[in-house]
Amino acid sequence: MVGASAARPMAVASLQNVGRRTLATSRPSLISKARPAARATFDRTTLRQSFRRSYADDVINPAVKAKAKRGSWFALKWLWRLTYLSAIAGTGWVAYGIYESRHPADQADPDSNKKTLVILGTGWGSVSLLKKLDTENYNVVIISPRNYFLFTPLLPSCTTGTIEHRSIMEPVRNFLRHKKAAVTFYEADATKIDYEKKIVYINDGSDVKGATSSNEVPFDMLVVGVGAENATFGRSGRSHDDT
Repeated sequence: MVGASAARPMAVASLQNVGRRTLATSRPSLISKARPAARATFDRTTLRQSFRRSYADDVINPAVKAKAKRGSWFALKWLWRLTYLSAIAGTGWVAYGIYESRHPADQADPDSNKKTLVILGTGWGSVSLLKKLDTENYNVVIISPRNYFLFTPLLPSCTTGTIEHRSIMEPVRNFLRHKKAAVTFYEADATKIDYEKKIVYINDGSDVKGATSSNEVPFDMLVVGVGAENATFGRSGRSHDDT
């Protein structure tokens, strides 16, 4: 019994030693954390060289910079040339348009084998037809007491002095002179139309009269575009004759 009791404390002591060894070998990180870390040391020369390398990398290479400058100058030079040539071409185009409008091509004379188209008036309907009409297909004759087209929507602006009267008046010859065939124009009033004989009787009512003040114009086709008169409803001072 004495030997057994003496052996028991020795076994307990050996077990404690084994546990301590196991803890020391299985958790080495605890020991390393307990030790103070060594202070990091840096070489000033190495730091200075690395800083110089990074700064040199950030600076643009002079050769690359000169090449980029030459490229931008080349683009600006060609852009200036293109603008200069475009300005010359635009000026030439405008000059050609002005010359063509002032010097139209020669017009063909009326042909007796073609049908005669007579247009009465130079208002909205007649002018719209004349602008789209091919005069080579017909012998076109215009009869109107006015040799111009009046843009009536702007008449109130003329009365208030906003624009001049000549700004809303376009002479008929401006768009007749550019037709391929010649157009005959009579500045006169159409007094009578004989549909059976296909004749329009005209009378010159202007202040400047020629040797003949009346005439007869035959036609194959007739377009009446003389417009309409305003209804005054019997009120005096509202008609054109009262003003």
